[in-house]
Amino acid sequence: MKTNAMLIANAGLAFAVLVLLSGCTSQKASDIYSISGTISYDGKPLPKGNISFAPDASKNNQGPGVTAEITDGKYETPDGKGISGGPYVLTINGYDGVPIASGEGGMDRMGKMMFEAYELKADLPREDATHDIEIPKRK
Repeated sequence: MKTNAMLIANAGLAFAVLVLLSGCTSQKASDIYSISGTISYDGKPLPKGNISFAPDASKNNQGPGVTAEITDGKYETPDGKGISGGPYVLTINGYDGVPIASGEGGMDRMGKMMFEAYELKADLPREDATHDIEIPKRK
């Protein structure tokens, strides 16, 4: 006969397994691709910033999203993280790279924002790839 403690332990174990399984996706590591490239603004390499790749849910892309840092006009997704390919929405934030003071004696290494977030849509390949972007200067 099972005791209350055994029932509680079994229920706890079942709950833990359920939580672990619910966090799993159908995406395999082999279906994740790295992406890198260059980003220029007004014809010059973007000094600092970040680029986010969000799957375009309006086109049924359920792949992973990822953000990469931009330094001297170049970006590359972090090791082990990337995209699944297909339709994505890209958002770029650009900064001048000149460190500025930021509250309580700290420094913001990104510097001043150069433009409002720039967004575009792209259909990305299902393989490791490069994707270069030219952001036009806004008047």
